[in-house]
Amino acid sequence: MKTLTKLFILLIIMAGISSCYPPSIPLKQGKAENNETYKISYLFEHDGVKVYRFTDRGNDVYFTTKGDVTSIKNDSTAERTVTFHKEDTVR
Repeated sequence: MKTLTKLFILLIIMAGISSCYPPSIPLKQGKAENNETYKISYLFEHDGVKVYRFTDRGNDVYFTTKGDVTSIKNDSTAERTVTFHKEDTVR
């Protein structure tokens, strides 16, 4: 009976762990399409990381090939509103 209980608990733990990792199915397959209403500007490259900028609802959004994204409120204070790092994203 102890063996059956241990096996059941092990199966529950394995099911719980495997449910934390969703399959890597892309949302869309095929060539990427660019939204023509957004103009993306290449700014510079530093240590092999390229930095780009576009404007979204009046806010400047900066992103890099490293995966960092920063949105800055477009006003005189240049208040930083959102910062994401590639490692912090939820999958």
